[in-house]
Amino acid sequence: MENLTPSKLEEKLKSLRLSADDLPIPIIVHHVPDFSVVYMNKVGLDILGVDLTELQTIDPKEYVARYFNEEDDAESSAKIHRRVTDVASSPSSYFQQVKSKDGEWSLYASNTKVFLKDEQGNATHVITTASPLAPEHHITIKINRLMDDVRFLRKNAMVFGKLSVREVEVLKLMALGLSSLEIADKLFIAMATVDTHRRNIRQKLALKNNYDAVKFAHAFNLV
Repeated sequence: MENLTPSKLEEKLKSLRLSADDLPIPIIVHHVPDFSVVYMNKVGLDILGVDLTELQTIDPKEYVARYFNEEDDAESSAKIHRRVTDVASSPSSYFQQVKSKDGEWSLYASNTKVFLKDEQGNATHVITTASPLAPEHHITIKINRLMDDVRFLRKNAMVFGKLSVREVEVLKLMALGLSSLEIADKLFIAMATVDTHRRNIRQKLALKNNYDAVKFAHAFNLV
């Protein structure tokens, strides 16, 4: 049970405000049980285009849906909640995409740690700092590419699973640029059979061109 006097929290927030509003990166304090926002500094509020009063009254699930990239995980709300509730013993660092007031997505390197505990030593509030990563930075490019790959895998896992073992073999060789004749020779099957496999693969995966085949092959570690 949470046993914490409001004055203790207010004292911590008052001390935080003295410096946080002058920092160039977003600072956020969340209430652990429901992930509601207790405080966000001026930079963070300006990025989101919202005032603190409104942010404090937004339902936590709506907060996540409005400002975080839910495409990254169907359970993003629960996942982010786990991040802040699992930091009782040590800080948690992670990358996340945040939607700004202009509708643009930006990548942040975030770090969450305990801000306040109750008398039993349980974390009641956590504080997160979010450092923006420049879009042109090589790390940002790599992370965005990785996120794109993860989304592609999640979106296409079921359709890829419909391929037979032989079709997977043919897809791999297609991605490597082999012709139907070369695939037939390599797999010791008739070229007509290869052409049938290719048609089935294109239909199952909705491939428009060979680039799509290469994308699937790379995403599912065939090449």
